[in-house]
Amino acid sequence: MNNTVVGNLDVAILCVIAFVSFFLGLIVYLRREDKREGYPVEVAGMFGRSQSSQGFPAMPRPKLFYRPHNEGVAQAPRAEAPEPVRPGQRLPPMSLPLDPGPDPLEEGIGAAAFTRNRAEKPDLDVNGEPKLISLNDNPEYYIPDGDPDPRGWVLVSADEKTVGIVHDLWFNRAEFFLRYYEVSIDGAEGRRLVPAFFAEALTRDRAVRATTLIADDLRRSPIRADDSCITMREEDRLNGFFAGGLRFSGRPGQIHDPA
Repeated sequence: MNNTVVGNLDVAILCVIAFVSFFLGLIVYLRREDKREGYPVEVAGMFGRSQSSQGFPAMPRPKLFYRPHNEGVAQAPRAEAPEPVRPGQRLPPMSLPLDPGPDPLEEGIGAAAFTRNRAEKPDLDVNGEPKLISLNDNPEYYIPDGDPDPRGWVLVSADEKTVGIVHDLWFNRAEFFLRYYEVSIDGAEGRRLVPAFFAEALTRDRAVRATTLIADDLRRSPIRADDSCITMREEDRLNGFFAGGLRFSGRPGQIHDPA
């Protein structure tokens, strides 16, 4: 049986061409869709002049998203004012990184990056209730017998100093995983949250170790406006602070070994 269509162009080659064309089109489509937020970016051009850039492929056409819980309609992409990094901050010459400045954990760039464009309200589940809840305030959720309960354990900093006590656990009840340790820190006001992804439970020592921040930086970690919840903006700020500690806490270039 002869499968030749025209000359040396047969059915198999047509299938390969069709697959490659579809795959390339899919890549371009997905690349455009991921530009619905964060674009156009501000880049430094020649002679230090900043300019907006979309890159290739271009940004997609605006699309309307109907948000749950009567939160209205959001359009993406949409015009957004650039976030100020620091008063007087200017972009460096092309391809050079931003200077994090004298206090990298507070700058909001690099390893400690965070955004202020998050809502000042808690993240909600499908029922319109806050996803993150306190274990102490919700007795219907509990730690099974035989599993370690970190409440009452000491808090240890990345430089191996005992700095506080663990009082509560905050977890995501929509997906059932531990999200934060609520702690009190010696020399700091109020209760603070330590992200579980930047901490480790030391069962033998009955301690929780913050793996990215030294004691002095733990004492100035972000505090919530309301101890009964945490907003999405506060979460972004808090996680940026602890993530930046892996690179900046203690001294420039410091990397704490979580192990």
